[in-house]
Amino acid sequence: MTTHLSARLAWHDRGWDGRVCDAPHLNAHCIVHQHIRDARDDDKERSLAGTAISELDGWLPPCSRDPAAYAERGFVIVHRDPLEFRRLPSVSEDLPPYSSCPAPYRWMREEFFQEVCEAEDLTIRGPDEDRSNGWVFEPDRQRALLKRFWEKLEPDNSLIFYYCNHGNPLEENTPRIIVGVGRIAGLGPQLYFGTTPKYRDQYPVWSRRISHAYPDQGVRIPYQEYLRAGRATENIVCRVPRSALLPFSYGGEHVSDDVAVAILERVIQCVERVAADGHVAGDWERRLAWLNDVLAEAWTGRGPFPGAGSVLQYLGFSKATSFQRAVLTPMAKQAQNPWDHVLSILEGRTEPDGGPYRVGLLKARERWGVLRSRQALLSKLARFELTPAQVRRIANPEQRAARGIEAAEDALVLNPYIVSESDLGSQGSDPIAVETVDHGLRPAGDAAMFPDDDEVSQDDKRRVRAVGVAVLQEASNNGDTLLTLSDFLSRVFERFPEKRACQPDREVVLAEADFYQHSLWTAFDSDPQLVALKHLQSLEQGSASMIRRRARKLNPAADPPIDWLAALKAHFGEPDSDRKRAALDEKVHALETLFTRRLSILTGGAGTGKTSVLKVFLQELARVEGRHPTLLLAPTGKARVRLSTKTGRNAMTIHQFLLKQGWFVAGIFALKPENDRSPYQATTVIVDECSMIPTDLFGTLLRALDSGPLRRLILVGDPNQLPPIGPGRPFADIIEWLQNDHGKCIAPLRVCMRTNEEGADSPEESVALTLADGYRASVVSPGDDEILAAVARGESTGDLEVVFWDDHDQLLTELRSRMAANLGIGTDDYESFNRSLGIDTKDWIRSEAWQILSPTRAQHFGTEDLNRQIQMEYKGRLVATAKRKKPRPFGDQEIVWTDKVIQILNRSKGAWPRRTGLDYVANGEIGIVARTSLDSLDVAFSTQPEVTYRYYRSQVDENIQLAYALTVHKAQGSDFGKVFLIVPQTASTLSRELIYTGLTRFRQRLVLLIERDIEPLRRLRSPECSDTGGRNTHMFSLAIRSDDTPRPHLAALKHRTRKGDAVRSKSEVVVADILHALGISYLYEQPLFSRSDPKDFRLPDFTASFEGDVYYWEHLGMLSVPNYREAWERKRKWYEDNGYAERLITSEDGRDGSIDAVRIERIARERILEE
Repeated sequence: MTTHLSARLAWHDRGWDGRVCDAPHLNAHCIVHQHIRDARDDDKERSLAGTAISELDGWLPPCSRDPAAYAERGFVIVHRDPLEFRRLPSVSEDLPPYSSCPAPYRWMREEFFQEVCEAEDLTIRGPDEDRSNGWVFEPDRQRALLKRFWEKLEPDNSLIFYYCNHGNPLEENTPRIIVGVGRIAGLGPQLYFGTTPKYRDQYPVWSRRISHAYPDQGVRIPYQEYLRAGRATENIVCRVPRSALLPFSYGGEHVSDDVAVAILERVIQCVERVAADGHVAGDWERRLAWLNDVLAEAWTGRGPFPGAGSVLQYLGFSKATSFQRAVLTPMAKQAQNPWDHVLSILEGRTEPDGGPYRVGLLKARERWGVLRSRQALLSKLARFELTPAQVRRIANPEQRAARGIEAAEDALVLNPYIVSESDLGSQGSDPIAVETVDHGLRPAGDAAMFPDDDEVSQDDKRRVRAVGVAVLQEASNNGDTLLTLSDFLSRVFERFPEKRACQPDREVVLAEADFYQHSLWTAFDSDPQLVALKHLQSLEQGSASMIRRRARKLNPAADPPIDWLAALKAHFGEPDSDRKRAALDEKVHALETLFTRRLSILTGGAGTGKTSVLKVFLQELARVEGRHPTLLLAPTGKARVRLSTKTGRNAMTIHQFLLKQGWFVAGIFALKPENDRSPYQATTVIVDECSMIPTDLFGTLLRALDSGPLRRLILVGDPNQLPPIGPGRPFADIIEWLQNDHGKCIAPLRVCMRTNEEGADSPEESVALTLADGYRASVVSPGDDEILAAVARGESTGDLEVVFWDDHDQLLTELRSRMAANLGIGTDDYESFNRSLGIDTKDWIRSEAWQILSPTRAQHFGTEDLNRQIQMEYKGRLVATAKRKKPRPFGDQEIVWTDKVIQILNRSKGAWPRRTGLDYVANGEIGIVARTSLDSLDVAFSTQPEVTYRYYRSQVDENIQLAYALTVHKAQGSDFGKVFLIVPQTASTLSRELIYTGLTRFRQRLVLLIERDIEPLRRLRSPECSDTGGRNTHMFSLAIRSDDTPRPHLAALKHRTRKGDAVRSKSEVVVADILHALGISYLYEQPLFSRSDPKDFRLPDFTASFEGDVYYWEHLGMLSVPNYREAWERKRKWYEDNGYAERLITSEDGRDGSIDAVRIERIARERILEE
């Protein structure tokens, strides 16, 4: 039973080789750590880039305790007091090669003090003052805790696992990655800070020097080498499983043998791929041999019954953990069966020895005798490394059922894998992972010396199903609601290293289909064969069934009829242009659809007036039908606030509604598969921002509604925005199905009424939103390529401003310049900066007057570094003053008075003055720090400007973050006066939907800051770059990518030609297929350049060629829409001006959206084939 160590490292672009980073100013990943963000001097580090830290003249970078982890030369580091207010003198320490200095921060927190003491059987006094959170302050308590933490590590035996948190350049949304493993060779001495007249006691340094035996033992995964060579890292990233996040948190933490086994298995897989790739030189076979050796050691240390202590603690033995460590573990090492020994005591065949454990063992014996029906299950659970809380919820039938495990004790004994398939976890206790169960049922090495009577083979159907559930859960988290059987079996095989691989045989799986249907939905008779999580497929199909039923039904017409046009004119005024008249006409049609259909979809892009339509609809509905139960819902807190504000009605988040209706498991936000409460009754339900809702949440919402009295289900949103976080894309799937079968249920708003600048006299349509049209699915605008060409030439037109940048320095320079020009902010001018956000007049609504947006959190162009740069530029003196005086800055991001912040989770919270606000702050609400005091700050949010909300110092990091720059994902559902959108050449998050969402977040003006050229904007127009289209779903029809496709493709939602090309509309499919059938070659959206300006171009729908002749085919879809018609006239003139008019071919949709394939074929034959 060996204790290992995790040690967090700040990202280093040279691989922790003891030198300053090669490009320290571009390392936006290390600044997620407060001590680095606080002290990094970009100019200083740039001047010393690549220099050995040992050669620096006394100066140290703020990350200095980390870069020696894989360094051949050590250096002297300085330990500074982590509790700055004490101002204790620092202490220096020689840091040898291959060393680092992790600190066990969790052990130094008051909120974990009791938990640590109970787990470690420690008797340590409590705090001098009654505190339940914050740092452990008293030096004697610190010394006692640190002594226990460090003494459990065994040099030459314990391993050290180096990891990075989300501050890494490899994956945006992976919370922890392993960067290396080593053998601990030595621990430095416990050091102490100096004393002062106020603090005369010995205050210990929390971190300790840990040296490991590299390069003789250990491995570092060569991420930096892959990144430097521009190679993909996806296949070599070693992700920490979510079930093991706790031991890989808080800087430094103990790691058990069982967790070590799971991590080592993953590291071995990654290193095997590095060796197979052959991109990085190294003795990888020797590294793999060492990894396999320490894996065997970890198995031995784990032992055959790692859960024995937790089982005994469940039976009432409070010192069971200590008993396991002192008594049971040595027995296993002497080849004695420890659980037999425990059973002999519990069953009364052996009397426990006298001493500290006797009373507890007798108490356990008494309870064991009472729980006869659970004895076989408890004996089985002893084989798994479980916490006492996990044992409690599995062994107790009521708790078990409440956490999703419906099986009885006998069934769990026969198949313990059911636990990992079903367990939902509980507050403070993670769900039990399949690896935990698998290690107990298929142990290796000395851990297998006392095997279970029930032998589990590599391809045991119980194992295959459990691993399959884990695989499908991961696929669900990444957006898929199902997998093909081939993809499923491949992922199951890849789950473990080859020696432990689960190797299901397809034919055997097919023959045992009935067994798999306990947890899985299967369609083995289909082509392709399919597999899904049973409950998820039930939700997807249940949603589809309700949509199908409602799509066929109508409500009675209003009597007398409603004059929708008059209602709209009362709201918008009399139309004075063709565009306004067209906008009112389509809104009249939309309102009629919403009123008459049992199911309706209100959809449209930014500026088309969806929320205004809802307001008019609700007003007229109440006037005609009276006040009936109406439910307004939105997926996020910010969207809820906007929906409520703009309609003047109360609204809830979907989570609030489902929580109130009892659809969430108590204590955790896990959806229940069923609920015994009566469904909610309303006559009208409106759900906004539907594109953000995943399949499981959408399906549960529909189950929570009573369909009987529901006259109108209205789904509102823009399917071109970012897809949901979670499985599926129900809104997009519903729209696709309705377009094919029930088009009258859809109320599309196409006319954009947002003009070049809010409040401007110009009636011209928004240029920036026309550019955004190029990133919409199923919409082809003849004007978006005109704008794209203007962007390529660097032209700023109307409400769109274009700036190019080549490097980090130029990006910051251009950003400051554009902020100065657009917002009136002078360089380093604190007062003008505050005026731009309304801080000087306390106009808190203006905190959303402007916003910087980036596609990513990390990278030098990401929000982490941009927020730091903006704060340093305009609030730097405030931060510096706060550090010298009081109140000190708040949180890891050093938030100070007047900083702009964003709420990052939904929370009920009291507003001030009392009973005047919502007493609730939504995820995504933006505001200003209006006041600070010694231990708290008050925020005034733009959506609730009359009140403030207080955050105490310990609450800041978990509630608010700086918000000068936001990711596009965080900005979804919001809009801002002026937006500065950064478009890099590459980023892992870039997609067509992300660009569209970013382009549509402004109200007045959009400033594009583009790296080098328009290539990313041009590339991301393609349907191939759709994230929404890249998901496997099966709501109405099968939409699935092929198993050998590296980037997901869509069959049902994307429009594909017979040749396999992805196009943007069904009409284009018809044109392309006719050209192909006639033997006419074509290219889709191939740039056609102006004859006079090489930077001016257009993108014809098809460039068709036949026997040396080239033609340009444009298919026109919405000529009845004024702005579409105007854009086409401009494009047609461009063809004429550039001498392409004679080669231009056009075709049109009918006024009802139909397409005449016969006519298109005739045009092709006459114009191209000359028949």
